[in-house]
Amino acid sequence: MKITSDNFIKYFKKGKESALEYVIEEYAGIVKAIVYNALKSYKDPYMVEECMSDVFIGAYENAKQFEGDTEDFRKWLCTIAKFKAVDKQRKLARSPVVTDVDEISSTVHSAEEEFLLKSDTQDLMKMMKSLDKTDCEIFVMKYFLNMKNEEIGKAVGMTKAAVDNRLYRGKKSLKQMYVGGVFNEEGV
Repeated sequence: MKITSDNFIKYFKKGKESALEYVIEEYAGIVKAIVYNALKSYKDPYMVEECMSDVFIGAYENAKQFEGDTEDFRKWLCTIAKFKAVDKQRKLARSPVVTDVDEISSTVHSAEEEFLLKSDTQDLMKMMKSLDKTDCEIFVMKYFLNMKNEEIGKAVGMTKAAVDNRLYRGKKSLKQMYVGGVFNEEGV
């Protein structure tokens, strides 16, 4: 059995180790970039490597849940990477760390990053599922793949203004669900 870009998903879902090796070889670069970007303030290369391992093991263990094609797989894996990195940040934030004052001032997060850091991963995934499919894809591209709004527009066939508008409305909707108490155990 030769693993190729056309059949790796099928074998990955069946739990074949050769497919896992293919996925690691093919996607290690983008997973490392996402994890490193999220954990760069901790300046520990072993932490990045450990988190990357968690990403690939998590994807491998949950492969049967994946539905879609190669591009969907890339987005799915990148989403797992972002969530694993955010989980790692939360764990590290709970443990005491000695830092310089200069380092503290450079760790200011945007409102979106603060929301992602404070919200529970499972709750956030449930809330995102309540969004329109296109809006969910836009959110993944923007906040997990770090794509620019112009790039997202080209990918989904919209103008930059339409993407901006959907992001604004989606953030507002997610915040209302999270803060306003509309979100419950079953979803929305």
